[in-house]
Amino acid sequence: MGRTQVGTQRIENFAIRRPCNSDHEPIREFLSGLSPRARYLRFFSGAPPTSGAMLRILAGGSARTDVLVATGDGVIIGHAMAGDRAGPGGTRVTEIGVVVADAYRGQGVGSALVRQLVARAEVRGATGVVMEVLAENRQVLTMISDHWPVASQERSGAYITFSARLQPEVRSRPESGPGAEPPPGPDPGAGPGSWPDPGSWLPEFGKETVAAGIAGGTAR
Repeated sequence: MGRTQVGTQRIENFAIRRPCNSDHEPIREFLSGLSPRARYLRFFSGAPPTSGAMLRILAGGSARTDVLVATGDGVIIGHAMAGDRAGPGGTRVTEIGVVVADAYRGQGVGSALVRQLVARAEVRGATGVVMEVLAENRQVLTMISDHWPVASQERSGAYITFSARLQPEVRSRPESGPGAEPPPGPDPGAGPGSWPDPGSWLPEFGKETVAAGIAGGTAR
């Protein structure tokens, strides 16, 4: 049963890890517990993307996405994912999306998730980062400006697409402390070619895909 996350809860320590198949239901509860406003700002829709297909993607079940969750007291309090694609001149860029439970926003959870996704993307050879954000999402806009003060932006209706080169300070290993996980690197046993070619690794969490996942869920 999902529960609405109200109030503000302080969290001193949280962990960041990759999700697994057993996280489908915890992720569903996390998404259902978000306020409609938080879901709209992240997924551009107030309905939670909890269809079976979307949950598999959100739980890291697609080779085209890199997914991390933040947990506190054994409960998922944040979710972030990245998808790589080909950039200008044969480069690789990564597109990032992140959302944090209402009660834990403003405590560094989202920033920690972004830092680790970026570090992992750089291991894969990404040289740029892209984030598509609603213009009214002031909290994420502030986080982006803090991470990448010189990010370029392109406005299209209600959306702003930010693009930035990965700077040396962003490439640094995630520091120890709340939310830190082991330094990013290939999965144990992964060999050359384990990640898809950047030209074929397209983001699967854009407006169109999420909307399709929501429609599929409501149709059931």
